[in-house]
Amino acid sequence: MVLHLAGRGGVTISPELRRRIAAKMAKMERLSPKLIEARVVLATERHRHLSEVTLHAKGATLHAEGAAPDFHAAIDQALATLSAQIRRKKERVSSRKARPARTRPGSPPGNISGPEPTDEAPPGSVVVRRTSAKPMSLEEAIDQLRLQIDGLLVFRNARTGAVNVLRRRPEGTVELVEPAG
Repeated sequence: MVLHLAGRGGVTISPELRRRIAAKMAKMERLSPKLIEARVVLATERHRHLSEVTLHAKGATLHAEGAAPDFHAAIDQALATLSAQIRRKKERVSSRKARPARTRPGSPPGNISGPEPTDEAPPGSVVVRRTSAKPMSLEEAIDQLRLQIDGLLVFRNARTGAVNVLRRRPEGTVELVEPAG
């Protein structure tokens, strides 16, 4: 992480204050390891000491200001605000809804993702299920249908290239639905 220190309005930064700021920034880097750059600007305004701290991280820019009777307290105040911002950002990222897991190469093709159909749906409503149509022969599709719980498999016929549907009928027979033409 690159650290830039500046004094505004005739403020000079002592070596002791530089070391203290560098140590505090090292602690901030442990909180957010993706920090790229930190800018610290110190200024005085009448009897107040001001500090502005801007952190540039991968994917975010965080900014905080502090005002106190001395620079040490002003910097501590700004860094406390920044650490709270980093914590909130981490919580937001971790509480975000997780993406659905990708199917593994060894998993059976034609798995249906999305909500399972239920018998509680009101009559006349449409239940939408999305599936991928993987290319396979009719024999492979029949084998995969045996693994399906709901008795329905959508696949791409490897011989014709058309999308077909295999359905297990209530009496136990298998029905193949092919597009006409």
